[in-house]
Amino acid sequence: MKTCVVPGSFDPFTIGHLDMVERAAKMFDKVYVAIMANSEKKGTFDLATRKKIAEVSCGDLKNVTVITAEGLLAELCVALGAVAIVKGVRNVADYSYEADMADINRHLAPIDTVWLPARPSLAFISSTFVRELIKYERPLDGAMHPDALHIIEAEMIKK
Repeated sequence: MKTCVVPGSFDPFTIGHLDMVERAAKMFDKVYVAIMANSEKKGTFDLATRKKIAEVSCGDLKNVTVITAEGLLAELCVALGAVAIVKGVRNVADYSYEADMADINRHLAPIDTVWLPARPSLAFISSTFVRELIKYERPLDGAMHPDALHIIEAEMIKK
């Protein structure tokens, strides 16, 4: 069975992330969406909320499991038996950064990275863009899975 890990902070999980996971789910038997705790980032949403958003968004994908994780991605991949890391790239800057990360992960463990280019119609969607829409109370339609919107709304009421 071919397993991959789709890692990220997913703060929050967008429709662009979902497109990438759907594509990975067609290529691999098992896909782990790993919501990674990043010590250098203070998230807008806590890990539990990010996980709920990703789970609702990926709910129709039977070979996808959403997890949270801390530590080194390469070690997580080894523990899960993954043969690849799948990363989305929207532009040259993303690719440059992800190529460096791929080298680091390959140095730490026998793991390859597969890059999926963003579809042009989704390339402008990022978690940063979605957080700006939330900040200015703008509609999230087309940027997030419709079933995830109620989770965002509930979190905004709490704040």
